Amino acid sequence: MSNQRLQRGQAMILIAMAFIGLAAFIGLAVDAGILFIQVGHLRRAVDAASLAAANQFREGRSIDQIEAAANEFIRLNKLNTASTEVFVCDLYPPLDHHDPDLCPPPGDPPRKFVRVEASMPVEFAFLPIIGFGSIDISAEAISETASVDIVLVIDTSASMAFDASCLDGDDDDGDTIIDDCDPAQYTWPGAPDSPAPVGWDTPDDYYLNPNICNPVGECHPFEEVRTAALALVGRMYFPYDRMAVVTFDRYAGIPANLPQPPSAAFVSDITQIQNAINSLLITPDPDPATDPECTGWETGDPRGCTSTNTAQGLKYSAAQFGYDPRQEAVWIVILLSDGSANAALDESNEWICPGGIGAPTWLSPMCRDAEFEAGDGDFGIDAEDAAVTWGLVNGCPDESSMPDPPDPDITTCDNAGQGAVIFTIGLGDMVTNNPYCHDYYGGSCEPNQGEQLLRYIAAIGDDGNPSTDPCDGVDIGDDCGNYYFAEKGSLLLEVFEAIASRVFTRITH
Repeated sequence: MSNQRLQRGQAMILIAMAFIGLAAFIGLAVDAGILFIQVGHLRRAVDAASLAAANQFREGRSIDQIEAAANEFIRLNKLNTASTEVFVCDLYPPLDHHDPDLCPPPGDPPRKFVRVEASMPVEFAFLPIIGFGSIDISAEAISETASVDIVLVIDTSASMAFDASCLDGDDDDGDTIIDDCDPAQYTWPGAPDSPAPVGWDTPDDYYLNPNICNPVGECHPFEEVRTAALALVGRMYFPYDRMAVVTFDRYAGIPANLPQPPSAAFVSDITQIQNAINSLLITPDPDPATDPECTGWETGDPRGCTSTNTAQGLKYSAAQFGYDPRQEAVWIVILLSDGSANAALDESNEWICPGGIGAPTWLSPMCRDAEFEAGDGDFGIDAEDAAVTWGLVNGCPDESSMPDPPDPDITTCDNAGQGAVIFTIGLGDMVTNNPYCHDYYGGSCEPNQGEQLLRYIAAIGDDGNPSTDPCDGVDIGDDCGNYYFAEKGSLLLEVFEAIASRVFTRITH
């Protein structure tokens, strides 16, 4: 064999070996690509699965349902070979899915963390040639659906029984006669404050009186307010979520069966909250003849006689976040009222009703100017201005989020607030069409002052910037931004459901 032929044979061997090496290199590159693609695919699928699982956790679902939601998102990503496990800080036996690393330090409220782990085999294309057919990969993601601290601020003034009024086209007393409103029918002993004897014919405005409707649960639409509030409670997930309840009429307060100031705080016991809401009653209007706070009504002085102190309701709301703050939670205020603010107290606990006897704010619409404005009116601070002030305290950004120096575009948030998300609900026609305007105004006072106030407060709590109002240009009586309008109590369930659905979820790794 010649050297030339020998060299040719050696070259062929080298080329063959080079091809084998090149094929191995290409195969390794392809299989590495398959591996990295599948790892990325699995990670994205686990991210989506963890968000889905957290949303189920938000609704208080069982671990099996949470895991089913995670598995569904894994399958939607076409990873049918993956196996999934879900872990939470489980507060209840048998603790099969308990991960103590997801639990807060002792004494802190639990948080809604969900950890999703998934693993799957990756089948290689070329490595099986050398006996290496597959490898198991895994990924995990921790998702947290926001725990919420909600302050429910409910108007309990006497007008919350407005659905029993005469001339509304309804048979409010159930005697088959519509709008029978003759007050002469109040003829039994103790009428109208004592219940009518059985079979007595009563006028359609019988249940306007809180002393009558409270004991029998017929204060409409307040009964629908109670039902909708309880439905919201049912959507929460205690003890991960917490709630406080504030009521306001002439004064604000906390229901007697909840912790009282100065130790008032959020409650994480669903039964306690349900009992508090079920115990709520509407408050009769002050009686000028007997109430020492309401002595000047006959002489044109309404101070102490008006009964919608929205400002103090919002003041109590802001205080709840100060008693027991939980920084990782979403802070939410839900304010419901059936009219505009007409009562407020200054720092000296004196009634705010500027202008003096005979001035506009002392005439209907009572203790507020003829027009809504965010700031002092012609006669100084009125009840609406006080409500706006406490709306700013609730909704303006907290200290850490305030620009330094203050942003001139956020002129009404020059001072830090609680940074809460505020939703407001206007209930009934008095919010959008208040017909009670003293002749002094010549019919010029704004009938929708109640809605304007609630929309402004909602604009504060929408993004912490009241100058960016989603309700600008929106027709009267329409929902917009964080403001909702319910013409009747029967629509409140839908409103509360819409608010409950606006929950925030965030993901961490």
